Amino acid sequence: MQRLILAALAAAALAAPALAQEPAKPAGPSNQCFRMSQIDNHTKGDDQTVYLSVRHRDVYRLGMSGNCLAGASSNDALVMAPTAGVDLICRPLDLDIKVHTNPGMLSPCIIKDITKLTPEQAAALPPKIKP
Repeated sequence: MQRLILAALAAAALAAPALAQEPAKPAGPSNQCFRMSQIDNHTKGDDQTVYLSVRHRDVYRLGMSGNCLAGASSNDALVMAPTAGVDLICRPLDLDIKVHTNPGMLSPCIIKDITKLTPEQAAALPPKIKP
């Protein structure tokens, strides 16, 4: 009986640290996150880059895997949706993005990275691609 009690106590002691851990946090610093509802504008930088204006002050660069933006113009609509149903975007997997190029045609993109530009980097963007 004592062995059974000792085994139960040992199992509880091993499980306690796992239960006490903090919940998983998004990758990257919290200032890297933004809400999809706060996106004001977008522009196409090149065949693999989209720039987003967020809250009329922040600029984010979305790097795409592949050339999903080839043939798209800055005027083409982006169809964006959060993947987990949550408005908070912190990681590439948090956002589903497609380019609406022709009537009824959606070209899916895979986001490989999201980078918040510093004010200096945003100011250095050519006027043609500033969101």
